[in-house]
Amino acid sequence: MISRRGFFKLMGVMGATALAGLALPGCGNGNASSSSASSAAASSASPSPSAAASASPAAAPRILVACFSATGNTRPIAKAAAQALDADYFEIEPAEPYTDADLYYSDDSTRATAEQNNPETRPALASTPDLGAYDVVLIGHPIWWGMAPRLICTLLESVDLAGKTVAEFCTSGSSGIEEANAELMELAPSARWIGAHRFAAGTPDEEVAEWVASLAIG
Repeated sequence: MISRRGFFKLMGVMGATALAGLALPGCGNGNASSSSASSAAASSASPSPSAAASASPAAAPRILVACFSATGNTRPIAKAAAQALDADYFEIEPAEPYTDADLYYSDDSTRATAEQNNPETRPALASTPDLGAYDVVLIGHPIWWGMAPRLICTLLESVDLAGKTVAEFCTSGSSGIEEANAELMELAPSARWIGAHRFAAGTPDEEVAEWVASLAIG
């Protein structure tokens, strides 16, 4: 016959054994580690949102070609550039249009001559383009008396080109674009200027397309 003390000792041993048996499934459950491994595999197989975003192709830059063409020589070049780049087009126009008499080269009293002789002249624009939506701006103009028309200076002082990529092109009989480009760069120093090019009037569209391709805009 078991004594009272022995009985309780036996029950304590049996209880501990039972509790140990109940604890075993929780302690040694292979399913828990399997689930962790599956989660880790799923995590490594699925890229994080930031990784997926970085893998997405960059959006194409939005481009504007803005052109002033008093006699019509620069406009076809600008239109060809816009087509080659799939860009928007903006016609730069003076508030007071130039007449043939205004543009007469041999008369020092004409409007265009007087404007070009005064670096501070800023003819008014008919309208100003909204450049907020654009990353790249191409500016086209003729060469007047070796420089860009003062109307282009008005434009650059009327818009914000900070941080934008800018290229310049012109048409002329023989004058280069170097002096015009230097002046315009001074007026918009916070822009990223990537090129300047002179075209002859009537330049084929293919040549224009080759130049804009060489800019490697995007």
